[in-house]
Amino acid sequence: MKKEYSIGEICKIYNWGADSLRYYEKKGIIAPKRKENGYRVYTLDDIWRLNIIKDLRKLGFSINQIKEYIECRRIDTTIDLMDKEIELIEKEIMPLIALKKNLEKKLKTLKEFRKIEDFEEVKIKKIKERKIIFTEDRLLKEEEVDLAFRELESRDDTKLFLFANKDMGVFISEEGLEEGDYTLYQKAFFFVEENEENYDKLIPEGYFATLIYRGSYKKSQKLFEKVMEFIEEKEYVAKKPAIEIYRFDIHGTAFEEEFITEIQIPLIK
Repeated sequence: MKKEYSIGEICKIYNWGADSLRYYEKKGIIAPKRKENGYRVYTLDDIWRLNIIKDLRKLGFSINQIKEYIECRRIDTTIDLMDKEIELIEKEIMPLIALKKNLEKKLKTLKEFRKIEDFEEVKIKKIKERKIIFTEDRLLKEEEVDLAFRELESRDDTKLFLFANKDMGVFISEEGLEEGDYTLYQKAFFFVEENEENYDKLIPEGYFATLIYRGSYKKSQKLFEKVMEFIEEKEYVAKKPAIEIYRFDIHGTAFEEEFITEIQIPLIK
């Protein structure tokens, strides 16, 4: 085994650029010897240091943290360093675990939707309370809905995903309900986890007149009217707010006929 290595050989061994080695030298983490011609020479004493740098950089440690560790390493500092790294890893893992759960739930729901044969039929469902976050801005155009969802997603990009999140939707405005125009939206919202502490509002548990349909949102107006007619026929009383939930939309399919939307109107029975 060689006892001395050139900067080119070290770069090849560690898959680094020469600038990285010069930077570590400048920071005082390594101190290669110099030949008479001024060329740097790396010895076995530099190798173990470079090994530590390589590993700790993989774990996301800063140069200052690496230097401090190399200069003060002992069993206690190594244990402390590993404890801290485990904490960091756990913080990174938790959002991935939550995303995996959301993906599994979404996948299960989509598979169930593929089996539905009674689209556009009104049903009464008792639904437990749900936590949501929502936009404050009134939505004047249908095209503004996707932008509103992005604004909501940006509140916590580690938890909220347009592709694989829990469902999202819009509230129909009070004006729309009064005038029978169910294309007037009030707010866009995301459902969040039951254990989420940061949320804007609770949709209370209760009975809802619901209808699930496939296809273009242009069908929404007539299908809302169908649900309202059902409510009147059954002598129920509709409460506010009426909800339109996008179970499967443009984020998951390029084919409008595959869109799946659910209408929910809370009831006083």
